[in-house]
Amino acid sequence: MLTVVFLVRAESGDKRASTRAQKEISAPPITILDQNGQPDVNGVPSAVGTIVDVEVGPGGGFTFNPSTVNVSVGDTVRWTWDSNGHSVTSGQPCQADSQYCSPNDMNCASGILSNSGTVYTHTFAQAGTYSYFCAAHCFFGMTGVVNVSGGCAPSGWSAGPSLPTVLVRSVGVWFPADGNFYSMGGRTSDLAGSDFQHVLRYSPSSNTWTQMGVTLPDNQMNNMACGVLSTGGTPSIYCVGGSAAGQTTATARVFSYNPATDTATTLTSGDNWPGDAAGTILPGGFVAVNDKLYILGGFNINVASTNQIWQFDPTQAVGSKWLQRVNTPEGIMYAPTCAINGIIYVGGASDYSGGTVIDTTNSFSFNPTTNTTGAIAAIPRATGETRALNFNSKMLVIGGGRVAPNPSNEVDAYDPGTNTWAVNSPVPAFTNARRNFPTDTDGTTRIWLAGGYEPSAPA
Repeated sequence: MLTVVFLVRAESGDKRASTRAQKEISAPPITILDQNGQPDVNGVPSAVGTIVDVEVGPGGGFTFNPSTVNVSVGDTVRWTWDSNGHSVTSGQPCQADSQYCSPNDMNCASGILSNSGTVYTHTFAQAGTYSYFCAAHCFFGMTGVVNVSGGCAPSGWSAGPSLPTVLVRSVGVWFPADGNFYSMGGRTSDLAGSDFQHVLRYSPSSNTWTQMGVTLPDNQMNNMACGVLSTGGTPSIYCVGGSAAGQTTATARVFSYNPATDTATTLTSGDNWPGDAAGTILPGGFVAVNDKLYILGGFNINVASTNQIWQFDPTQAVGSKWLQRVNTPEGIMYAPTCAINGIIYVGGASDYSGGTVIDTTNSFSFNPTTNTTGAIAAIPRATGETRALNFNSKMLVIGGGRVAPNPSNEVDAYDPGTNTWAVNSPVPAFTNARRNFPTDTDGTTRIWLAGGYEPSAPA
C-alpha cells in the first residue's frame, strides 16, 4: 500500500526578478522552453523569488498583457489595473474555480470588479497550468494563463508514505483547487463487507495521508467513475456507479464530494446513470473534460463488456444531466481513458471472455464535439484495470492488467501528434507491478499512485 510519486525536474534554480511587461506587438509570440521541454520562466535572474507583472485592461481594452506568463513554484504574479471594471478570477473562461481571485482571494464566484490603479498579487505554491479570466468580459475573450513549473525536486519515482489502510478498486483524483490527491472509496479486501466508505487525502506539501471525516453514501464503493466538475463556480468530485465486494449487482447513483467542506451529497434518483438501467453494470473507462464526465463502456458483471458512451453535465436540470452518445467500436471495461485537447483516448481495456476478465489492446479516440470515434495505433501491450493520464499532452497508461505476464509496472506513452507509442519514456516504469489502484496527475510535474493488487493480493 506504499504511495509512489513521480516528479519531473524543473531547472528553475535561476530565480527571476520583477520585469514590467511590455506592450504586445503584432509579431507572433516566442515560447522559450527549458531542457525538459517546459516553458522557461519570465523575467531576469535574481537571488530572490520572481514577481512577474501583468497589465489588466491596458488602454481600456479587454485583454491581459501578457496573456500568458511562465513562472516557478513559489513565484508571484502581480496584476495592475490600467482601466476600470475588471477582475482576475481563476478558472476556465466564465467558470470560477475559486483557486484565486482579485481583490483578496475571497468570494471568487461573485466576480468582484476593480478599477484603475488596483494591484492584486498571488503566489503559486503548486506546479501546474492556471487559467483565469475577467468576470465582466470573459465572453469577449479576456482570459489569461499562468504556467507554473515545479521546484528543484529530482525527476523519477520516489516512495511516499503508506496508505492508512490496504486498499484496492478505489479512484484517485487530483483536486486542483487545493493541490491534493484524493482516494475515493474502494475496499480493503475481496471479502464481503470490506467496502471502504471513506475519502483519503494525500497532501504533497506535508507528504502525509489523512482520512477525511465524511462517510460516503453507501457501500457501493468499488469500481466507480469519478472526476472533478464545477457547478456555480464550486468544484467538487463527482462519482458514478459502483458495487460492493462479493456482489453481482451495481448501483447507478451519482454523488458529489466537496473537499473544502468535507461533505458528500447524493443526487436524486432522476440523475442516476442510465447506463446501469439493468442494475448489474459497472462504469467502464471515464474522464472529465470541459466540465463534463464521460463514461465509455462498462462491465455487465460476469456477463459481458458494454459499448455505450454517456455524457454527464452537472449543470443541467434533474433528469437531463445524462446524454447518450455514439457507441464505442467494441465493448470495453476497466479501460484506461484520458482526454487531451478535448479529445478522449482509450489505450487498452479489459473484456470478458470464457467466464473470465482478460486484457486487450483495444485503442481508439472519441471526439465529444463531433460525436465520432476514430482509429489510433494500438497500445504495444494488452492491459486493463488501470487508468490513463494526460501528462504533458501525452496519454500515459499506468501498469495494470491481470493476465500473465500482467499485472505490469510498465508506462506506455501515446503521442496524439504522431500517433505513436513509447515504452517507459518519457516516464519510466514504476516500482511494484499492480492493477486496480488509485492514481492521477497534476498534468505537468507529478503523478501519484498507491495501493491496488500488488501483484495479486490487495496492498
